Amino acid sequence: MIASSEGMVRQIQRAVFSTLAGIACFLCFYAPALPQAPGYEHAIGGSVRNAENESPIPQVHVQLRNESGSIAYPVLLTNDSGEFYFGRFRPGEYEVLAELEGYQPARVLVDTSRHDEINVIIRLRKQPTTAPAGEVVTAHQLSVPQKARDAFDKGVAKANSKADYHGAIDEFGRAIKSYPEYYESYAEMGLAYIHLNDFPSAERALRKSIELSSSKYAPPLMLLSMLLNDQNRYADAEPVARQAVTAEQSNWRAHYELARALFSQHRISDAEAAAKTARDLKTDNPDVYLLLIEIHRTTQSPPALLQDIDTYLKLAPQGPAAPQVRKLREQLIKYMDSHRATAAQP
Repeated sequence: MIASSEGMVRQIQRAVFSTLAGIACFLCFYAPALPQAPGYEHAIGGSVRNAENESPIPQVHVQLRNESGSIAYPVLLTNDSGEFYFGRFRPGEYEVLAELEGYQPARVLVDTSRHDEINVIIRLRKQPTTAPAGEVVTAHQLSVPQKARDAFDKGVAKANSKADYHGAIDEFGRAIKSYPEYYESYAEMGLAYIHLNDFPSAERALRKSIELSSSKYAPPLMLLSMLLNDQNRYADAEPVARQAVTAEQSNWRAHYELARALFSQHRISDAEAAAKTARDLKTDNPDVYLLLIEIHRTTQSPPALLQDIDTYLKLAPQGPAAPQVRKLREQLIKYMDSHRATAAQP
């Protein structure tokens, strides 16, 4: 979905417990049950993802620092699902720093003054290379004035390394002023607005990026489709997600967002087809299987549902949704055993 640090929107996580209707923002509120020591009230955790395609990144060095800049927890590595978890800490502001060779470091500020921060998403951008592949993209890049490029790079650095999203927006604005056709800058500006929870401004910037790129630049399309899905605007998200699929057929995120939009409009068979395409393109992403779990609960397909559950638990055995998925598995096994016993009776 895109290009940037926290840059490609926060991802709606999926509810899988049968008492939750449809897809809900469940993981945002679920925290593992841990002993609560006096003063240590709130948990901090999340995942690290590739800013370009939203795939999880394992083995990332993640560090937690307090307000004074001191290390609050030893460096740890993300697991195979890109997840990390520090434990419970005193209320206050913290900084999570993610670093991996070949990627630009990224920082995210978290505030545990009132609640847990267990759905922190950190998106890493690969270190810049000489020039993007493809003649059309190269021609576009070559047309960008150096002044605009410098402002764009400063904006990306402020967003990724310092979490200075207001400063990043100012830099992207300077880049656009120097080069009004700079659709990448509009896309990054949209990401920065999302960090600031200014979703109307984010939507305007992303739609401008899409317009300037004639819907051929996939990142803002995927980001906008996610943003619209996250706002429950599924009918609006669907055509944008279809444009994202057209722009980048091989990107699992585009098909995944299309599946989300279709499922939420109760177009189950079409949603299943899109979700399976996303799964085939990205077989190791747990989120795809959470969506398939919801779809196959709706279609009442126990064998397919069990396969989805087992694959999710294999990929994310310690994931925030894992306890709920395990409970669902227990219920499903009991149901299947009961059904077989009934069928075996004369």
